[in-house]
Amino acid sequence: MNRIYLISLIILLNISCNGFGPVDMSIETENFKISQDELLGKWKMDSFSYKYLSSFKNDSIIIEFKNDSTFILNTSSKLFDNKIDNTTVKGTWKIESFKREKSIILNFKDNISKELQIYKNDKDFQLWHFLSDPDSGERIRFLR
Repeated sequence: MNRIYLISLIILLNISCNGFGPVDMSIETENFKISQDELLGKWKMDSFSYKYLSSFKNDSIIIEFKNDSTFILNTSSKLFDNKIDNTTVKGTWKIESFKREKSIILNFKDNISKELQIYKNDKDFQLWHFLSDPDSGERIRFLR
């Protein structure tokens, strides 16, 4: 009987922590190539992300990556902490690789660093930042 409980627990933990991969199987989270040029330009936050920014109901949050490794975010550096003060902030960015995953490190002028995970869906890239445990679904996502 203990064996059944143990097996059930292992299966439950694997499913709850995305042990079988991402929920959307078309999204690649690792082992892909990306260059700085592929990230340049304006990225707009998707409409689903506004659900987690209760004090902000507009559809206008944009981050722009420039070829000199700088960026402009039109809300604030506190966006990644679920707060918005509607001030434009600037900083530097770079692509980082950790094991087989890729991310963008945003360095703000006020000595704050935040990370956006880079995912690939078919030929398009997506930028994700989880506001809490990834299994909760609370995230913000930028698309082109």
